Order: sequence, then structure tokens, then C-alpha cells
Amino acid sequence: MENCTILYFDGSSARPSQVRVLLFNGRIHIHDGEDDHFLQSFPLKGSSYNQVGFTHYVYLDTKGLQYLEFTGEHPLAEGIAKQISNANPSLVQDLMRQKTVILVTLFILLGVGLYFFIITLIPFIGTKVIGVQEEIRIGNQLREMTITQEATFGVTIDTAGTHQLQNFADHLKLSKRYPIRVTLLKRNEVNAYALPGGQIVVYSGILNKIKTPEALAALLAHESTHVNEQHSLKSLLRSAANGIIISVIFSDATGISGALVSNVENLNGLRYSRMLETEADEKGMELLLKNEVSVDGMRQLMKTTLQKIEDIPSSLSFLSSHPLTKERIRNAELFIKKHPQRPTTREDLKIIFQELK
Repeated sequence: MENCTILYFDGSSARPSQVRVLLFNGRIHIHDGEDDHFLQSFPLKGSSYNQVGFTHYVYLDTKGLQYLEFTGEHPLAEGIAKQISNANPSLVQDLMRQKTVILVTLFILLGVGLYFFIITLIPFIGTKVIGVQEEIRIGNQLREMTITQEATFGVTIDTAGTHQLQNFADHLKLSKRYPIRVTLLKRNEVNAYALPGGQIVVYSGILNKIKTPEALAALLAHESTHVNEQHSLKSLLRSAANGIIISVIFSDATGISGALVSNVENLNGLRYSRMLETEADEKGMELLLKNEVSVDGMRQLMKTTLQKIEDIPSSLSFLSSHPLTKERIRNAELFIKKHPQRPTTREDLKIIFQELK
């Protein structure tokens, strides 16, 4: 307990009173300095402390109308600031008083929440920062690295098939923003996937299952939608988020592209969400309409490539959502009913398709 005589401003009189102050039970007790009779009591919680030069102030109410004034020579100056601080802890002080387990758990939860917020934000920011030319450059790099990686497993490019498949794609208007470039790889896997900037990789396994030029046009339209809507870029940005976060921390702008390219080994493990696959199906069929190709090609593609569902990989591909394929076929059939077409055949596509097969 500390006591001393100091000045007390009661908020109603301009002249202060000399008082004696007692600190106990979490309260400031004020007594008259002459006859020692009790005047008033204030809780330490809600009081505030301030020092201006050698003068110390203790504000006893939130409005600051009632306060104590004394110099640093008073014994009260040594302990009252600490007691007021203990009675009115900051958020940080409150946290520090909690048990270690609670603190660790809280910081882990905050860290995890912040991490997931950042990796969700990265794809959105990345698509705004990376321009079209840079996206095309990234896609070209990923294509070269993908082909190199495939070569280690004995997979090679079908040069003649690539030329014919590219010719087929060139007879379709698939993108206003990106140059669509198709590569055919000799691999039995039923797969095709899009890279950022317009690169599309098709495996011979899925091409062998396609029976009509309309179905092939549907495949290219689907993958081109992934390109046009930047689905591939967003998926890669999300997957490469850790490397990008490090690049941002160290202010390495070129590191973002590097993080994407270095993530090529995880390309086959990337997946599109159900929503993105649905969008690629729908907008792919819209592309078929614009190219005067039968929209039924999408239904044909789904049915022919789904004959042996166990062969379908769950990767970044046309059929990456195979557990939902029945629903996707129903959606395609519904789209066809809503967009009736006159029976039409693109003879130019038919000729190229026959040469390709």
C-alpha cells in the first residue's frame, strides 16, 4: 500500500484539494489531506495514467474531469502507473497472460487462416499482374519442359499428327486472345490438357477414341476455354503459391514466373474444380456454335472417352472430374436441346479428320 498527499481535481471546482491516496483491492481511495475523512473511491480498471515532463496525472474517469496530479518525487509515482497498466491490460498483454497451449493454438490458427487467405488471393492477383505475352511465354516454357519430362518415359511427339491436328485447330476460331498451339504425344493415356497462353497437349490415347470431327472439335473447344478463362494459369498459381509467397517476400517479381515453371513436375496432379469443368463444357459448346460445328460433338466426346472409366486419370485434363461425368453428359444434352441446330457438316474439318485418323 502506498500513501501520500497529492492534488485532486474533482471536476466541479477549479481549485484542487490536497488529498491522501490509498491503493488496495483494485481501487484508488481518496481521503481529505487535513482531517483524513474518506472522500471517494475509483476503480483502477478504467483509470488512465500520463506523464508530462516531471508532472504525473491519473485520470479517474473516462472524460478526464476528475484527476490526480503529483510530481515524480511522490512515492505514488513509483507504483501507480504499473498498477493501472495491470488493471487495464492491452490485447497483447491479455494474450500473454493466457496459457501457452492456448497461445500456440491461437497463433497456429491465425497462421493457417492467413496462409489460406493468401493462396486464395494469389490466383486472383496473379492473373491481373501477368500479361498476355508473359502468359504465352510461361505456357511455351511449360510445354518444352513437359515434352522433356515425357521423353524420359519414352513418350515422343507425333510430328505428322501434330501438324494435322494443328491444321484442324486452325480451321476453328477458338480464341481471340491467345494463339492456340496443339501438340500430339504418342501415349496411350486418355488425356488432354491446356497450358497457359494457348498451349494444348493431346495424347494419342484420347485421339484414338474420338470417332468424329465434331467430337475432336469439342475437345479442342473445351481445352481452349480453359485457356481463354485462364483456368490453367489460376490452377498453376494456386499450386505454386508457396514459391510465389517467397518471391513476394523477397520482392522478386521474376520469381513468380519461375515458381510457375518450376512447378511443371506437379502438372499432372493439378485438378480443375467442378465449377471450372462445367464452365469449360458450356463455353466450349458455345465455341462449337460459333464455328457452326454440331454441339452434339461434346456429348459424343464424353460418351466415347468414358467407355472405360477406369482408364481416365484424375488430373488436369478434359475428364478430370470423371465421378461427375453422368451429370456433365446430362448438362450437354440439355444445352443441345436449348440450342437446336440445323444438320450441318463441316466438310473441311471432315477431310482433315480423315487424314489425321
